[in-house]
Amino acid sequence: MSLARTVASTLSRAAAIAASALAVSCGSVNTTYTRDRPADTAVDARTRVNDLLQQIFLSAKEVRMFRNSQGVMEVQVDVENNGFSYRSFSYLFDWVDARGNFIPSQLSVWKTTNVPDGGSTVIRAIAPNDQAADFRLQIRRSD
Repeated sequence: MSLARTVASTLSRAAAIAASALAVSCGSVNTTYTRDRPADTAVDARTRVNDLLQQIFLSAKEVRMFRNSQGVMEVQVDVENNGFSYRSFSYLFDWVDARGNFIPSQLSVWKTTNVPDGGSTVIRAIAPNDQAADFRLQIRRSD
């Protein structure tokens, strides 16, 4: 598969996952990731998505993942507020290597941002090193 097709496929999956994960509720955390199958060494796990999009009105319009000029993975997620009130939320990017293993980083901390009614914002992160091959985005309400 060509790199362009792989990236396009990954972005399409990530956008769909991020759209459902950006629906946040008080006390809940939603997670976004682009892996479509487990790593060879992974074990079965259960996944839970808190899908309250109708109540929060946040959606991910686009997810871009690429390697920068230093070979380090970057991700940008366009978040849109389709509601009629100001929305605040917290997010956390975690990074994994090609085998699906978590890469510890002091940069993986909860950050808070907001989106005005009818507006949009971009949340972004840079991987801690060039071993990162994918990310996991967690979103939660921050009132």
